[in-house]
Amino acid sequence: MLIYAACSASFFAWLTGSPFILSEMGYSPAVIGLSYVPQTIAFLIGGYGCRAALQKWQGKQLLPWLLVLFAVSVIATWAAGFISHVSLVEILIPFCVMAIANGAIYPIVVAQALRPFPHATGRAAALQNTLQLGLCFLASLVVSWLISISTPLLTTTSVMLSTVVLVALGYMMQRCEEVGCQNHGNAEVAHSESH
Repeated sequence: MLIYAACSASFFAWLTGSPFILSEMGYSPAVIGLSYVPQTIAFLIGGYGCRAALQKWQGKQLLPWLLVLFAVSVIATWAAGFISHVSLVEILIPFCVMAIANGAIYPIVVAQALRPFPHATGRAAALQNTLQLGLCFLASLVVSWLISISTPLLTTTSVMLSTVVLVALGYMMQRCEEVGCQNHGNAEVAHSESH
């Protein structure tokens, strides 16, 4: 659930800060509005691409690669903020890669998060959405609060960068849970075989 929430929070941080970023770069409201088109298309490509990839590979095989793609693209978006006179294209390319990664990550992590609760999927989905919206709200709040203190681009991309840590934490928690379940299962098998 944390992976899903953190990936969403990164996207919301951008949605909060991008009007300030692009306005400071001298772009008109029309250009700012149109800048969301490639991001939306990228997200859809990620989602449909994931569905196609899941025909060949399992989600647990794809997820680590998608998380690396997410992390690298967020880091690249943050790094673009240090380019003097950075252009919209130089920012949008890594951000659109992040949108592709998000679109592909969401179906995998949502399915994994709901799988342990077959008789309470409604409650599990509500908890997942609460965590997601809470973290998105927090990311947007931090961007809005810090944007007056620092440059909009650096503020926004720094908040986005912090979500990479949360994604890594979520993945480590998921892996520990899987290993713990396997070790617990192996212990039960060993115990039953000894009797």
